[in-house]
Amino acid sequence: MDYRFSKKIRMKTALITGSSRGLGRALATVFASNKYNLILHGRDSVLLEKVRTDVFKYDVACEIVKGDLRAEDTISKLAAIAKEKDIDILINNAGVYMKRPFLDMASSDFREIIDINLIVPILLTHKIFPILQEKRSGLIININSIAGKVGGDGETAYCASKHGLRGFANALQFDATRSNVRVININLGAMKTDMSKGREGWSKFIHPMDVANKIFELCGEYPSMWVNEIDINRRIY
Repeated sequence: MDYRFSKKIRMKTALITGSSRGLGRALATVFASNKYNLILHGRDSVLLEKVRTDVFKYDVACEIVKGDLRAEDTISKLAAIAKEKDIDILINNAGVYMKRPFLDMASSDFREIIDINLIVPILLTHKIFPILQEKRSGLIININSIAGKVGGDGETAYCASKHGLRGFANALQFDATRSNVRVININLGAMKTDMSKGREGWSKFIHPMDVANKIFELCGEYPSMWVNEIDINRRIY
């Protein structure tokens, strides 16, 4: 057994989906540097292994799971490791983006975007929530978008998925509050990642490390308040 996951030396554990690049990788770095053990998911085994190698310098434990989150066995594997490692924080970060006129979208495009951005977080949370409920503590963070609050030109599928994710987070608050579990919906403006690289003004987008540091700050325990939702917008236009 890795001593860092042992009960004697209690370090908190965070599960981050989509952690091989972009915001997910930044989150892995920030949480590891603050002495969190990690469970990291990604679809690129080479990049995922590189992230694990990078975070080891912080002397934390790190489990990696490669796979498509739309596959039931990937979600089940993550949930099993989360239970074994006594998870404290779930960050639903994995997502896809597509900007395309409505009538140019294929049915497969809608299914992919809504499956990954909405159905996957719901199903993974459904598996993880009982672990946190039993502990009567923990935190679920959904990486959402400003597109989850307003419409965008050419973003019909993306906005539908993100509006749905926001609705899910808002409704989950009722069950979570009864179980002493926190849920935070993070609505992000345009961020400087590979996913947004083709968009105009990319050089002025939000840096992932700035977002990762703010998210870690939100994980702190406050005696008299919970943060349920926050907007993070671009500073430069």
